[in-house]
Amino acid sequence: MAQDLRAALEDEGQTHLFDSAGDAQDDLMEQLQTLNANYPGGLPAYVRRARDLLEKSKRGDNPFEGYTPKIPECVTFPFEALHKERAEAEAAGRAAFAQCACVLVAGGLGERLGYSGIKVELPSEITSGTSFLGLYCQYIAALQDPASPVPLAIMTSDDTHDKTLELLEREDYFGLDRDQVHLMKQEKVACLADNEPKLAIDPKDPARVLTKPHGHGDVHLLLYQTGLAQDWLDAGREWVLFFQDTNPLSFRTMPATLGVSVMSGYQVNSVAIPRKAKAAAGALMRLCHQDGHEITVNVEYNYIDSLLRATVSPDEGDVNGDDGYSAFPGNMNQLIFALEPYVKTLEKTGGVIPEFVNPKYADETRTVFKSPTRLECMMQDYPLTLRDLGEPPAPGSIGVTVFQDAGAMENDALNGPPSLTHRLYAPAKNNLHDAAQKAGKGIPDASCTSTELAIYACNALMLRDLGCEIGAPASAAYGGFAQPEWPHIVLLPSFCPLFSELPARFEQPDQVKVSSRSTLVISGDITFAGPVDVDGTLVLTAAPGVKVRVGAVKVRNEPATFAAVDPDDEAELEVYRIRGFKLERPVLYDGGHPVEDADFVVRYEDPGEHEVDRIEL
Repeated sequence: MAQDLRAALEDEGQTHLFDSAGDAQDDLMEQLQTLNANYPGGLPAYVRRARDLLEKSKRGDNPFEGYTPKIPECVTFPFEALHKERAEAEAAGRAAFAQCACVLVAGGLGERLGYSGIKVELPSEITSGTSFLGLYCQYIAALQDPASPVPLAIMTSDDTHDKTLELLEREDYFGLDRDQVHLMKQEKVACLADNEPKLAIDPKDPARVLTKPHGHGDVHLLLYQTGLAQDWLDAGREWVLFFQDTNPLSFRTMPATLGVSVMSGYQVNSVAIPRKAKAAAGALMRLCHQDGHEITVNVEYNYIDSLLRATVSPDEGDVNGDDGYSAFPGNMNQLIFALEPYVKTLEKTGGVIPEFVNPKYADETRTVFKSPTRLECMMQDYPLTLRDLGEPPAPGSIGVTVFQDAGAMENDALNGPPSLTHRLYAPAKNNLHDAAQKAGKGIPDASCTSTELAIYACNALMLRDLGCEIGAPASAAYGGFAQPEWPHIVLLPSFCPLFSELPARFEQPDQVKVSSRSTLVISGDITFAGPVDVDGTLVLTAAPGVKVRVGAVKVRNEPATFAAVDPDDEAELEVYRIRGFKLERPVLYDGGHPVEDADFVVRYEDPGEHEVDRIEL
């Protein structure tokens, strides 16, 4: 077996690997056999595929040759708490959630953020200390039917697998059943040193091939290889939801998007936001080919302008319309598939997604790489698989659900600086130094700072739209760029997983006041029957199995304030340095768990229903 693989690789021009390994041939072969086993078709097939894609890259081939972009079929929801159609979609999505499976792509460490651990363990916001993974698990628990737990598959990597498992074990799976959570470890692929291509030798070990991640498109391969997708179908599940690791607002859009899929019969549905032209974000387009077939798919930002200039906009390319946005919505990398056709496709393809290569060339000759590259694949390219099978979906079976931002609600002078961050799409991707450069160019910074502030803004603006009196935001400059800092309002999933349920939680919204300096954290089955007046700090919790109805709330105490932190100050914890601030006072949580004996915490733990006349602090 090993000799056959060696011969096949030598036939593909990889003799240099064995020359480099010297006396460590066995070590090299062990790695090559692993790489061979993990790649569909084997390592020689990987080399051949790379050669073909590198030749196309060197020539500058257009992957969209013959296609004309058109605006995709979209359902658009405004940023409103009481929007009728969105409420109907959320209700349909909640009903269908019992037949869902969820997939979280979480293969990365937080190095790009300036954090040394796994990203999913980071606090999504430091007010409640709820981690990204904990937040997603809480949403699943809040939306699922307890009699039929919704499975969660998490794609990990060598870097994150053990740490993700440790986090789940330490936190008792964040309230989910252990057997409903499945970890799938993604393996890496060989790097390519040049156009021939020669596989790259690890500079730290001459008897190893340099490897890198293959991209999040491998999630489809893993769902096929593990048999999970088929198991879900056999169990009667109908939908699968894909989302990524550091957008804490994912589940504020997923239920309505699922409802749209149910009501429209979509086979594939992508969650999207309005996109600014020239932004470094993919666009969802309906690509119509000259042979008659069409496909709705994400087009990466580096292709958008040239595609538009070559087809429908030769003079202007990628420009904004009269509304200030591109005609093509921006991709959020949140996807919902109908499970039965998805499983049928996996059976035909083995879960393989079309690959691409993106070498960084040293000069215009396009012959030398600045650094080794590799083949990659993206989970949102699944529709291209259908095209490559010769089975493009019927028109109308692929849709896009667009969620508008709250910008129209922030046009008065009392609302602080405008935000570059969408209040329903705020992924954490960049460290503060890189984020500040992006913000200076008018580009969404995608920092942990903006991610956290977007949570507060989203909740505050939804409550304001409901009719509540929410104090105006301050102008914050954590990390060196201005952003609005709204009152620190955290509405955890156990309290309100759907914004359409806010009217049932606040029965007298016109009597609800939260001052600009306030912190309000709510979790559990709690209903406010009368006035709520918060000027300070309140953490209000009902334990599982407890139902509380509160007549009135009045809070006049010390506010929980943020203090700026120097991102380069190594004396501070990384979780604070990466966002540029920390809780100065009071301490709301310790090690990710709420401080329960503080005088600003009100917690109800006795099972059953409780009528509380008044809470006053």
